[in-house]
Amino acid sequence: MTSWNVPGLAIAIVQNDRVVYLKAAGVKELGKPDPITPDTLFEIGSTSKAFTSTSLAMLVDQKKLSWDDPVHNYVPYFHLSDPCADAMVTIRDIASHHTGLGTHDELWDFTLWPREQVLRSVATLKLTRPFRSAYIYSNIQFTLAGEVVAAASGMPWEDFVRTRIFEPLGMTHTRTSLPDWNASSHALGYRWDTATQSAVPQHFNDYTNIAPAGAVKSCARDMAQWLRFQLADGQIDGKRLVSADALDETHTPQVALHVPKETNPETNLMAYGLGWTVQDYRGQLLVSHAGALNGFRTQVALLPNQNAGVVILENIGRGYAILALRDEILDAILGGPTRDWNQLFLDLDKKADAAAEAAKSERDAKLRLDTPASHDLAAYAGTYSDPAYGTATISNDANGLTLHYYRLTIPLTHLNYDTFEAFLPEEDLDEIVQFELGTDGAVRSMKLFGQEFQKDEGGRMKDESKSG
Repeated sequence: MTSWNVPGLAIAIVQNDRVVYLKAAGVKELGKPDPITPDTLFEIGSTSKAFTSTSLAMLVDQKKLSWDDPVHNYVPYFHLSDPCADAMVTIRDIASHHTGLGTHDELWDFTLWPREQVLRSVATLKLTRPFRSAYIYSNIQFTLAGEVVAAASGMPWEDFVRTRIFEPLGMTHTRTSLPDWNASSHALGYRWDTATQSAVPQHFNDYTNIAPAGAVKSCARDMAQWLRFQLADGQIDGKRLVSADALDETHTPQVALHVPKETNPETNLMAYGLGWTVQDYRGQLLVSHAGALNGFRTQVALLPNQNAGVVILENIGRGYAILALRDEILDAILGGPTRDWNQLFLDLDKKADAAAEAAKSERDAKLRLDTPASHDLAAYAGTYSDPAYGTATISNDANGLTLHYYRLTIPLTHLNYDTFEAFLPEEDLDEIVQFELGTDGAVRSMKLFGQEFQKDEGGRMKDESKSG
């Protein structure tokens, strides 16, 4: 915690169906004495995905769906732009990130659109890779999986996980909604500011729209019950909630992954299951997942052959810190060789910061920063639209141009010609905004988040109204 400036931390370790370690350290909020406890709520981020895949497994048991059913059987309004992919996409595809659809997190993060609107919005997006050709991590696809749960079960995803998982497991503190979070004892999330080398409070957003992919809120005590249940093949205290076969499918490799060797030096093979990452670790099977949301980080890791598992919750968005601690604990459970994981990941953290700074310097070096914009700033102002991403507005005042995109308001800094920068460190956002000109030299479109937003032209609208 000292090495990484972690404000608060909670850990649970389970072995042989017993909680053998349950402790917390640090504070909920820097500058205040209120301590983290095993019952303090944290955002568990994408470790929520396993709750959704386990829900699907329960419905497989009930014969209310099968993994290879078409998604359209349950969510008919969801579509992919590629006709082949749209016709063939299955529950297994969306729960293993195998559709070819890009990440597109901006659609849920910056808009805060309702769940159905987020899912409908992707229909016009070109697939990033051919269907089933590659693994592309997608929160939107797991949000869709939550809607499949709702359709097959006849109840909202939130009600399903509460009544079929949280309550039977005795996860009495675990929540899914913002009002319940606000009414409960919870930690404050922080981001790490590399410029000041300090922890800064992270603005908290309500991500109910993608809850099946990442918005469960839980504590170390409750997550220990989740570990017991997963390690006991779907049982808790002798009561079976899901068959071993159905749950095991979620732990089974579905799509091969590239192994990032710098962060996984003890791994040879890695795959994605259904809501879990599956790999070897020091010759043993490791089933795990990471989570990151609102200034929180989570690691859930299972060693099935040792009947052991660990969950770590921290209230700062430093992924390498929690990985170092996870691997230290895994090595202690295995009782074999170990490394100085803390130093290894501290070195990687510095290396990543240096690489990011070098990349930005290289980008800036290629820019002709002495070149003026091709138009007065007023010419760039207006409303821009994309079929999937909706509407963005560029305003112009005495302070220059400002980008308005749903919950974001970002001043634009001119770089060169028709290129501007949208920089918002609290959102970890450093985006190039590129305006494009038409054949008549007028501003016609804007590239933002990898999409081309077309400018709404007043003149064209007048012509349309005249012809009407």
